Amino acid sequence: MELYIPTKNYNIFGTQFNGLSQAGMYGDDYQGATNYPLIRLQNNATGHVSYCRTHNHSTMAVATGSATVSTQFDIPANAEAGASKLFVVANGIPSNSVNVTVQ
Repeated sequence: MELYIPTKNYNIFGTQFNGLSQAGMYGDDYQGATNYPLIRLQNNATGHVSYCRTHNHSTMAVATGSATVSTQFDIPANAEAGASKLFVVANGIPSNSVNVTVQ
C-alpha cells in the first residue's frame, strides 16, 4: 500500500479497533477514554515514529469481537517518506504491522 504525505481521509478496516474497555476513571472528576484507535507509522530506515490523527470511526463501542470496524486517518506533514510499518493502537496495545510506503 502506498500512502502520500500529507494526505487526509485514508480508510482502514479491521477488528477490535476500540479495545476492550473505555479506560480509566475515578471519582466524579476524571474519565480518560482511550477507546478510539490511533494510527502509528514507523519508518523502517530510521525507526522514527509518527502518529496519525484518526476520525470518523464507524463505532465507539468496545469489545466488538470479530465485527469489522473502520476509521479514517490523516498522515501528518512531518511523517518521513519511505518504507514503513503501520500499526493500529487500541487501549495502548498495537496491532500486527502492515507494510506501507509513505510518499
